[in-house]
Amino acid sequence: MVASRNALVLTIGLAVGVGCSNTPPASSPSTNEAPPQPAPTAAPPLPEAAPPAMPPAPPPGTEPQAGAAQPGTATTPSAPAEAPLTDEQILAVLDASNKKEIDEAQLAQTKAKSKDVKAYAKAIAQHHAEAKAKQAKLVKKLGITAADSDKSKQLTEETQSALEQLKTLQGADFDQQFVATMIKDHQNTLDFLDRKALPNAKNADLRAMVENDLRPTIEKHLKDAEALSQKLGPAGAGATGTQGGAQPPAPGTKEAPLPPK
Repeated sequence: MVASRNALVLTIGLAVGVGCSNTPPASSPSTNEAPPQPAPTAAPPLPEAAPPAMPPAPPPGTEPQAGAAQPGTATTPSAPAEAPLTDEQILAVLDASNKKEIDEAQLAQTKAKSKDVKAYAKAIAQHHAEAKAKQAKLVKKLGITAADSDKSKQLTEETQSALEQLKTLQGADFDQQFVATMIKDHQNTLDFLDRKALPNAKNADLRAMVENDLRPTIEKHLKDAEALSQKLGPAGAGATGTQGGAQPPAPGTKEAPLPPK
């Protein structure tokens, strides 16, 4: 009885063992499958452009020279320096200046209304005629010939323009414009003598004539013209075409009625 029971238990155990061995094992992952792809990552940022290199700072206590090209700036060519006038060109300018004032003064002697203006014009014509004669003697002595330049040609053109303007004026208007022209003429002549003639004249006789004779005369003429201008009053005070020296009404205003006669 006991032996039968043991045999039954053994038989059942063997059956269970066989059943477990017949169970198929869990399938392992196939080695042929593609491995999983890694997650995409963001591209690394591009490197920033480096800032432009700055020029080195000048040493302390130094400043850039005037006219020197600065780093990073375009340079423009400077105008060529004006060539100094020769003695021959200086003589031509002086001759044109004398002629300008003589022609204007001769016109004033016939058209001026003021006796003071007429007397001034007479002195101008006489003094500049004398200066012109002295210059002619100097040219003959030196054996040179005056040579035109842009300045002398400019004076010739200005003479014609000034004469044409003066010829259109009458009476007090002419007087004031003539004196204003004399002031401008003599200022320009003094500027030319100081900045061009005296610094550039090579001949000692020419320099002496300019410095000792011509310049003092021109300076006196300028002072006399300025005093005469103060005496005549502001330009336009003697405008023609108005009755009794009265000024015309301003634009947009009505003229006051004349008193009954």
